[in-house]
Amino acid sequence: MLLWLDREYEPPMNPDTAATYGSSSATPFGLLSEPLRWEYLYAVQQGDLTGRVHLAAFEIRSTYLALRRSGLTTVVGETDLGRSGTGKNLTGRLAEWQRLIDDAHRVWSGVDNRDPQVIHLQDLTMRKTDRRVGPNAILDLRSIQHAWIAESVTSWAQASLQAPVQLLQAAAAWRLADEVLTARKTPKTALGTADMDAVIRAIRKRWTNERTQYRHIAAIDRVIKFARRDDALEASWRDVPSRFAVDPGRHAPVGTKERSASNADEPFRFVPQPIIDWIMDHLHLIDRKDSYLTAEARAMIFIQERCGRRTGETVGLKDNCISYDNQGAPYLEWRKGKPPYSPGKRLPIHQETHDVIRQWQQIKRERDVQSQWLFPSLRYSRADKTYGPGYLPIRVKELIQLVTSSAPYTDPVEGPEGNLVHFDLSTIDPYSFRHAFAQRLADATDQEGRSSTPPDVLQDYMGHLNFNTTMAYYQVTAKRRKKALSAIPARRLNLHGQVLQADRERDGFGKIAVALGHCTEPQNVAANGHFCALEHSCESCPFFLIDPLERDGMDAKRHHLRVKFERAQVIQSPQHILDHYQARIKDCTSIIDGIDAYIDELNDTERDTIRHALESMAEIRRRATAPRSIDLRHLLRKEDTNVL
Repeated sequence: MLLWLDREYEPPMNPDTAATYGSSSATPFGLLSEPLRWEYLYAVQQGDLTGRVHLAAFEIRSTYLALRRSGLTTVVGETDLGRSGTGKNLTGRLAEWQRLIDDAHRVWSGVDNRDPQVIHLQDLTMRKTDRRVGPNAILDLRSIQHAWIAESVTSWAQASLQAPVQLLQAAAAWRLADEVLTARKTPKTALGTADMDAVIRAIRKRWTNERTQYRHIAAIDRVIKFARRDDALEASWRDVPSRFAVDPGRHAPVGTKERSASNADEPFRFVPQPIIDWIMDHLHLIDRKDSYLTAEARAMIFIQERCGRRTGETVGLKDNCISYDNQGAPYLEWRKGKPPYSPGKRLPIHQETHDVIRQWQQIKRERDVQSQWLFPSLRYSRADKTYGPGYLPIRVKELIQLVTSSAPYTDPVEGPEGNLVHFDLSTIDPYSFRHAFAQRLADATDQEGRSSTPPDVLQDYMGHLNFNTTMAYYQVTAKRRKKALSAIPARRLNLHGQVLQADRERDGFGKIAVALGHCTEPQNVAANGHFCALEHSCESCPFFLIDPLERDGMDAKRHHLRVKFERAQVIQSPQHILDHYQARIKDCTSIIDGIDAYIDELNDTERDTIRHALESMAEIRRRATAPRSIDLRHLLRKEDTNVL
C-alpha cells in the first residue's frame, strides 16, 4: 500500500484537454532526477545529430520510463543505461547513448577509469583514410600476459601515425606473439632468434595468405623498432636481446599468393575500345524506376568510362570535383582509393565530360538534393553519405545485361597482340572502363606523332603504385604495331618519296628513332638524337627515313604545319617565316605522295594489307582522343512532358 502511495504519476501534457504524454509518445525529461535528466537528454540529442539512424519516439519514451522505475540519479559508468533484456536494435541504441554520456563525463571530469589495455581508436591520432572508424572500435590487449609487450604496443599506437587497419593488425600480431612466448616460457632476458622463429611460424599458420602474413610480420617489426628507439620504453627493452628481431630474409611470408599479389595495382586487362564504344553507344538502354535514378546511373557510368578512376574513386567524387587552369580548361579533382588516400593528379577532361557533370549537378539542384558528394546515396534521409563501392558494379552489370539482350556485339575485334578475337561482353565491369581509358592515353599521339602521354604522367593519372602496370598499356600499343608491320615488306622512304630497302634486324645500327621514322645523320645518331641540325624538322632532312605505316602521322603533321602557317599569316610574320612553313608543308606532301605511290605499286595482297594496317592505326589514334557526350537533360524534359 505504501509503495502504491509513493508512486508519482506524470502530470497531463495539456491540463485543458487532459491529454497525456503517453498518448502523444512524448517524453518529459524534466520528470527524471538530476543529473539523469540532462544525461539522457544530452545522449538523445547527440545521437540525433550523428544522423546515422532514425530515432523512434517509442524507444526514447520506453527508456525514459525504465529510467524512472530504476530510481537511478545518474547512469555514468552503467551498462546500456542500466537496462537489460531489450531487443537487439534497442540494445545497440542504449550502448550508443551510454557511450555518449560516458565520453562527455570523462571530458568534464578529467578522469578516465577505462581499462588501460583497451585502446579506443577514436582517442588516437591516426592517418586519414576513406574508412570511417566506429565509436566502438578498439585495440583489445587484455589477453596479453607480458606487461612489456602491452606497454610497447600501447606506446606505439599512441605515438605513431598509422591507419586503423595497421593498428588492428599490430594488436592481432602481438596477441599471437604473446601466446607463443607464454607457451615457450622463455625468460625475457633470453629471448632470441628461436623465439622469433616460433612467432613467425605461428603467424604463417594463423594467416595463410602471403599478403596478410607480410602485414602482420611487418607489424611485429614496426613495434620492435619503435620500442628500441623510444626513451620511455628503454627500461622495458633494455634486457631484451637484439637477436629478438625480424630478419627480412629468414622471416619472409610464404603463404598463398593472391591473383594480383605480384602487382600492387589491379591486374592488367586489355579491353578493346570498339567494345567500350558499343556499350557506351547503348547507354540509353538504362531506364530505372524514375528519371533521377536513371540520370544518376547514366552519369556515373559515363564518368567512369571517360575518366577511368577506380570504382570507389568514381563513387566517392566530391560535388566540387571540377577545377580549371588559367586557360579555362576543365580538370577532374579526385582522391586515390588506395593508401595513402591522398588527392590524385588533376585529370584533364574533355569539355563534353565537363558538361555532363554540370548537367548532373543541375539535376540534383532541381531535385533539392544537397550534398558534398557528386553521387550522394538516397538511402540515408539525414546523413550525407555516398554509395558503397558495390553500387557502380551493379549499375554496369545491369547495362551489360541490357546490351547483351538487346544489341549483342558479334563482330571480331583486334586483341592485345593485333589478332582478331571474339570478346565476351559478360566480362565487362567498372574496371574494364578504367583499363580502356589507360589504353586510350597510351595510344594517343600529338601532331608530331609522339606519344602525348609519357608513361610517368599516365602512372600519375591512374594512381598506379607499380610502374610495370603502366607500361603494360604501352606494350599493347607496340605489339599491335609490330603485328601490323610483320605482315608487310620492310621499306623506308626518304623525303623525296623514294623507296629504300630496310632491314629491321639492323635498324638499331646507324639509325635512331625519331617522331614518325628514323634519323641516319651520323652526328645526331652519335648524340642519341640530341644534336639535330634542323631543330627536328625531320620532313625536310635528307637523312630522314619514314615507314609507310606513318602516313597518317605525317598527314597530321602537315595539317599542324598548315595551321601554324595560317596563324603566321594572320599576325603578319616576315616572309622568310612564311616561306619556311610552306617549304615544310611541301616536304610533307612529297613524302605522303611517295607513300601513296609506293602503296599503289604493290601487288593486290600487299596493298590491301598495308591499307588495312594504316586504317587500323588511324582508328586507334582517332579513338584515343575522341570525346564523347550524353544528354541527361532530356530525361527531365521527358518527365515534364509526361506530367503535362
